[in-house]
Amino acid sequence: MNLPGSIQTSFLEQIKQRISANLSLADELAEVLSLSRDSAYRRIRGETVLSLDEVKTLCNHYGISLDALLSPTSEMISFRYQAVDHATFTFEHWLNGMLEKLEMIAAYPEKEKEIVYYAKDMPPFYYFTMPELSAFKMFFWMKSALNYPEFQKAKFSSAIIPKEYLATGRRIWSKYSQLFSTELWSDEALNVTLKQIEYYLDCGYFINPKDPVVLLDQFAELVENARKWATAGFKDEKGKLNLYKNEILIAENTILFKMGVKRVVFLTHNIGDVLITSNEVFCRTTEQFINNLINKAILISITGEKERSKFFNQLDEKIRNLKQRIV
Repeated sequence: MNLPGSIQTSFLEQIKQRISANLSLADELAEVLSLSRDSAYRRIRGETVLSLDEVKTLCNHYGISLDALLSPTSEMISFRYQAVDHATFTFEHWLNGMLEKLEMIAAYPEKEKEIVYYAKDMPPFYYFTMPELSAFKMFFWMKSALNYPEFQKAKFSSAIIPKEYLATGRRIWSKYSQLFSTELWSDEALNVTLKQIEYYLDCGYFINPKDPVVLLDQFAELVENARKWATAGFKDEKGKLNLYKNEILIAENTILFKMGVKRVVFLTHNIGDVLITSNEVFCRTTEQFINNLINKAILISITGEKERSKFFNQLDEKIRNLKQRIV
C-alpha cells in the first residue's frame, strides 16, 4: 500500500509544520527513514511514493494520524495525545517537552511568531520564576494529580523536588519570557493554586508550618512582578506582553502557537495531559474564537492603568485573605 500523490504532499506538509523552521525537511526524512538526501528529495517532489512502512515510521516519530489524512473532513480532527504517566512520558518528559515546544516557536523570525494563551489558571511558566512556589506546583502535580507512588505518603518540602526539574522550569520561563505572548486572564486566575495551598494546609501536607506563608509571600511577589510586566508591556527578558482581562467566559487552558502562516493548538486535559493539533480547520476556528474573546476583553497591559490596578489589587486581596487565615 502506498500513499497517493496529493495525500503524500499533505502528509509531508504536516511533518514540515512539526519541525523547527531552521531544519531541513529533506534532512529530517533522511535521518528518520535512514535514506540518502537525494532519496528524501525524490519523496518530497513526489517522484518516489512513500511505502506503508515509511509512513508508519514517520507517523510514530512525529505523532501524525494516518486516519486524518485518509478522511480529511472538518468533522474528523486528528490530535496528538501526550499523557503524563510514570514510565513512558514522565513528568520530566513533560517539562522537557514544554521547553522543546517553546524552542520550536523561538526558531521562527521575530515578527512571525506569537503565543496566545487563554488561561484558566495563571500560565505555568510564571510559577517557575519562584523557587518554592515552583517546587510546590510540581509536588502537587505529581502527588495529587498524577498519583506518583513515591509521593503518596510524602509531605511537601521544596527539597523533595529534583534540582534538575527546577532548573528546567527556570529555562522554560527564560525562553517564554523572550517570546511575544498575548494572554487572557480572568479574576479566577489565582484560585486554582490558592485552593491547592489551602487544601494541603487542611490535610496537614506541609512538613514545615512556615511553608504556606513562604508560598503565599512568593505568590504575592509573583503577582507584583506580573503587574510590573503588564505595565511595561514586556516580560523580564523583553518578550512583548499583551495582557487582557477576560470577563465574559469561564476560561480554559488553550494555547495557540502562531508561526508565520502555521498554527498549532494545545489543549490541556487532566491537568498535565496535552492534546495537540495543527489541523487547519480546528486551528482557524480556535483562532477566530480567541480573537472574538480578545475583542470583548479589556486590555490591561501598557494602557488601561485603572483596570489594571483593579485587577491586580483583587488578586493581591485573595492572597492576603488566605494568609490572614493562616497566621
